[in-house]
Amino acid sequence: AARCRIGTGPQNDWYLFSHKDKKYPTGTRTNRATAAGFWKATGRDKPIYSAAGRIGMRKTLVFYKGRAPHGHKSDWIMHEYRLDDAVAPATNTVFAAGDASSYYSGISSPVRVLYHVIPVHAILL
Repeated sequence: AARCRIGTGPQNDWYLFSHKDKKYPTGTRTNRATAAGFWKATGRDKPIYSAAGRIGMRKTLVFYKGRAPHGHKSDWIMHEYRLDDAVAPATNTVFAAGDASSYYSGISSPVRVLYHVIPVHAILL
């Protein structure tokens, strides 16, 4: 039988799911701060397509050590993948993804995103 090898060798990238955290309860700005620094969006959002049309967007973020606006750019980037409201699965049996915002206002966003974290040197390999 084959054994799982996760964590046994060097790893150059990570995938994780998370909720989008709001900076302010009633605002639309996303909180991307950490204890060590912050993730800053760079470039334009890029559309993601399937055979049926656009299904989502990809945002590229760069990690800066320290606090804005005096952070120091690191060699880590992260891609944030999110589905469009029209194709996002329902958050529960009562609210569809687009209708859930009024129910969840003031608490963490129900929008889940996929993150892909990569050191820049791994992209160049």
